[in-house]
Amino acid sequence: MRDIELQYVFNRAYLYLLESGVEMTADHCCSLLQLLEKAVLDAEQESGGASVRDRVIDMIPEYFVLPVMTVPEICPPLTRGSIGYDPPGVVHGEG
Repeated sequence: MRDIELQYVFNRAYLYLLESGVEMTADHCCSLLQLLEKAVLDAEQESGGASVRDRVIDMIPEYFVLPVMTVPEICPPLTRGSIGYDPPGVVHGEG
């Protein structure tokens, strides 16, 4: 693997961790380098498998605890009548 490709994979994983909320301390950087080393060795042993980048991203949960992200609820809740879909005077259920 070329050095520039390896640097690209490191940068990609580093940014992924930052954006996931992981504080990149010296220990976390060392863990990322160990993860990268294992992914490169695994990729060399297997031919035709996943790329090193894919392996690194897939292996991140084995080396790091990622914060759980929650999606906030919509407020106020959307309801059909709240934005005036029903024309005035229409009674539902009669037909």
